[in-house]
Formats: sequence, structure tokens, C-alpha cells
Amino acid sequence: MGICGRKKRRFKAKLFVILSIFFVVFVLVFIYFEMVVNPMVLRIAQAEVDSVATTAISDAIFEVVNDENIDYNDIVNISYDESGAITSITSNMEKMNYLARQLSTKAQILLDNLGDLGVKIAIGAFTGLEALAAIGPKVDVKMTPIGSVITTFNSSFDSAGINQTKHSIYVDVNTSVNIVLPTSSKKMTFLTSAIICESIIIGKVPNVYVNGINLT
Repeated sequence: MGICGRKKRRFKAKLFVILSIFFVVFVLVFIYFEMVVNPMVLRIAQAEVDSVATTAISDAIFEVVNDENIDYNDIVNISYDESGAITSITSNMEKMNYLARQLSTKAQILLDNLGDLGVKIAIGAFTGLEALAAIGPKVDVKMTPIGSVITTFNSSFDSAGINQTKHSIYVDVNTSVNIVLPTSSKKMTFLTSAIICESIIIGKVPNVYVNGINLT
């Protein structure tokens, strides 16, 4: 075999070794990103999105409650018999449905605005090292609302003294967003609850379910 043939064979051997090393390095880097970097980035992104989304929904609840000037007596009707005993506690479903629509609309608008702004994560998080997670320039992480915001109401009764009961009306706002990262994406679901009104009821509260509100 001539000199040219031996050189060509050595070149092919070196090329094979170099390509093999690159392939092994690529696989190791891929595994590192999947096992270390992605979980860390997702964890940080989830914390950031959870914070801004919860704040946005809380702001929506606060705005609607204040704009509508919600009063307990606008939502709850209490009936008494001739002796003054409570016979029923019913909810004003028309008013509550209206509030639910207002809350869902406001929350959806705020979440859409947040989706345009996104949240930021330090590029150090993409090293997979906790010590560098907050270091370096910020990378934009987009969050896309998924589906519509679901608003429901709940009720609770707590003893407030002799023959007195505190009745609290809560609103629960369920939302889902999709976090879009350079390395992956993940769906997140949030539940934000807040009291919208409450009152002290004088007299024994009957243990019944009325108009979808648990009055036990």
C-alpha cells in the first residue's frame, strides 16, 4: 500500500474518532439538559409565573369587587319565620353569575397582557447550577393562557359567638397557562381564592344546600 493510502486510512481513523467524541459529547450535553437544566429552568419559571399570575388574578378580583361595590345583601337573601328563626338562606344567582362573568373577563384580560410581557429568567439558570441561577442577562419566558378563566363561588360558616354565625362568600378563580421556554414547555394550573363579602348572621343557620352554595 502506498503512502497516500496509509495517509487516507489514518485520516479516516482520526475523523471517526473526532466524530465519535463529538457524538458522545452531544449525547452527554443532551442528557445533562434533560436531567438537570430543564427541571431547574421549569422550576424557576413556574415560581415566576405563579407569582405574576396570582397577583394578576388577585388584582382582577379586587378591581371587580370595588367597581361593583359588592354588598353582602346584594348576594345573599335571608328569610325568617314569624318567630324570627331563619327559614332559608338563598343566593342571588343573577348577581353572582354577573360577577362571575365580570371576574372571568377581567382576569382573562390581565393574563393576556401578562402573556405579551412574559417573565424573565437569568441565563445562569440554563447552566443547571443553583449557584448561577440568578446570574447573567435575563431571558424572556412567554406564558400563553389556555382556555377560558373559570370562576366559582363558595360559602363558609364560622361561629362568631352565642347564636351568631359569620357567613363568608369566597370566589375561586381557576386559570391555566402554558409556559414556553427555549428548551421546553409546560402547562400550569392556578387556583386563586378571595373573600368578596361576609356578614354576621343572628340566629341558628339551617344545615341545607341552597342554590349551589353549601350552607352547612
